[in-house]
Amino acid sequence: MIQFSTLYREDWRSLAGCFNLVATYYYVLQQDIVLHLAHLITPEMHMQLERKFPNFRSKLEIERAFHFRVWDTGDDNTSQVRFRPAACQFVDEFFEWNIDCILPNNRYEYEGYGSVHNCIRYSATSTRDGHRWYLGPVDRGLRRWDKYSGEIRQCLTHCLQLIAEEYPEEFGDHVFTCLPHWRGKYPAHDFLGLRFETWAIPSRSQVASAMDRLGIPDFAWKLPDTWIYEENPLSLGPPEFDDEDPPFDFEFRIREKIRFSAAASAIRFIGLLSTTQRTSIRTIVLHEDSASVNDISLHGYGLVPFLKKKNPALQIQRRIDIINTLHTVCHVATAVWEVFLHYETLIPNLSRWLLNAAGASNEGIPVGSLTLLLETDDNPKVGTDIFQQRVHYCIARDQAWPKCLAEGLLQPLTDSQVEVLRGRFTLDDDFKNAIVQLVNQSSTVFRCGFDPGVPQGCEAFVNTARAIIPGDIWEYWSITEWLNNYINLARTEEDKDATLRQYDIQTSQECILSWVSIGALWETQDDR
Repeated sequence: MIQFSTLYREDWRSLAGCFNLVATYYYVLQQDIVLHLAHLITPEMHMQLERKFPNFRSKLEIERAFHFRVWDTGDDNTSQVRFRPAACQFVDEFFEWNIDCILPNNRYEYEGYGSVHNCIRYSATSTRDGHRWYLGPVDRGLRRWDKYSGEIRQCLTHCLQLIAEEYPEEFGDHVFTCLPHWRGKYPAHDFLGLRFETWAIPSRSQVASAMDRLGIPDFAWKLPDTWIYEENPLSLGPPEFDDEDPPFDFEFRIREKIRFSAAASAIRFIGLLSTTQRTSIRTIVLHEDSASVNDISLHGYGLVPFLKKKNPALQIQRRIDIINTLHTVCHVATAVWEVFLHYETLIPNLSRWLLNAAGASNEGIPVGSLTLLLETDDNPKVGTDIFQQRVHYCIARDQAWPKCLAEGLLQPLTDSQVEVLRGRFTLDDDFKNAIVQLVNQSSTVFRCGFDPGVPQGCEAFVNTARAIIPGDIWEYWSITEWLNNYINLARTEEDKDATLRQYDIQTSQECILSWVSIGALWETQDDR
């Protein structure tokens, strides 16, 4: 048996972070091109795509209508910002928030590239009609087409290839609109070759080349090594800025530990083996014990080739720690060790793990050869509590939703308010079916290493809705019920360990001592 864990190397921190930035930005561009050229997709092209991705067409129609309603998608690009490349606001805002606003001498805007793949914005900060949308309940309540599974991300590559082949001129025009520095320099078809597999561990030169093609400035390489402060200081001090005074008025500062997945490590390792060595392996266990770059739930697809003709006797089990891979760390100064789980991230990420595992198992591999085990860091009770308090709770709320609508319990709300709540509280049917399989232990693909709890009835939600005063309905569902969706795991030592897996953390005193040590070292070297 060979075992792998998530891979962190300090000297690969920038590689992993910039790879995640490149891959995510490319995915943003893929979405934008397909959504803008979707009208060119013929029925024959849709038939080709639907053979493998049966839900793509319906999701495309919904997302395209949403995209053109929410974003400023016009061709007028009058921005004078230094690095901003795109005409469509969807692409433009991703570049703005993750690159443009982080200038070489203004790095305090950097918030990390380790999870940038989770930071594709739900909607614009300002819409085409001039209405300002702040990131908040309205934004997050809108369901994205790739929220619950990786079907869209996988399909886009095939879809773009079909569009590029059938309509090369239109494809080229939109590539050049997104990447204007390509005009007269690169053929538009080269865009298709910039894609990385989600499970790749590329070389620095490969990532640097992609960054150059995508117009990402070189200083981005330095950002993953930058310390992040709980508040933006006036100056960052050494080693960020040698000419400024250090910011002594902070309590903590953090720096990401950016990882590659255990699956990516295994794929890289197996790929280096000879055929004889590869076929002699019988069992591989992958411990996905921390968050990793580039949509980790899709990395199981990279294992499929090793489970087909190359080694049909091979058994691979992915073990995911649902706390360490799905949690949110609260890293403000007063609560640096607190770990929260919120349904807004827990449910979609859990869904992606389950549905993508099921998808990979349907790629023509032996039944049971690629499995997924959900774990909770040697504490099964925590896993049961998470499922009972959040997963089953949210499913019960989803079931209550149509009953509340049928009884007219939401009538005082506007159509837009109902749309927000529907997007926030209704769940994907495939996800709900996967949870049923977990509870019944009927899946050959995934199971829990803890008691997954029992389903809840929805009557409590309906009865609560009946008792709400009509004037308080929006406040209850948008605020009270919203705030009820956090779980503070209240595990002091375990939370500390989980946080330290994600971040280097220094107090202000430790930071000052480290600078003093560096200064003493420089003086010693000068004396020599």
